[in-house]
Amino acid sequence: MTRIEKRLLILWFALAFVVWNGVYDIRMHDTTRGFLVEAALAQAGLGRGVDLREHMHRGLVDAIAFSTAWSLGVFLAGMATIHTCRRHLSSQLN
Repeated sequence: MTRIEKRLLILWFALAFVVWNGVYDIRMHDTTRGFLVEAALAQAGLGRGVDLREHMHRGLVDAIAFSTAWSLGVFLAGMATIHTCRRHLSSQLN
């Protein structure tokens, strides 16, 4: 693996990490907002209320699954890019 490919690999890892954190934060934000809306509706007598632990656990599992899927997709796109560049450069050198 060349120095450029190593740097690209590090950059794709970093991008996948940023994507994982961003998607995780968005999903957990939505989960928290959903809980607060349900709690407010229950307090106003318009809903039945929700259990905090159950609601947040489902949101956590959802956030981990979605963020992992998105970051894996980004990382695999990066690996495909590196592989394509390697093939393209090796064919030009031959």
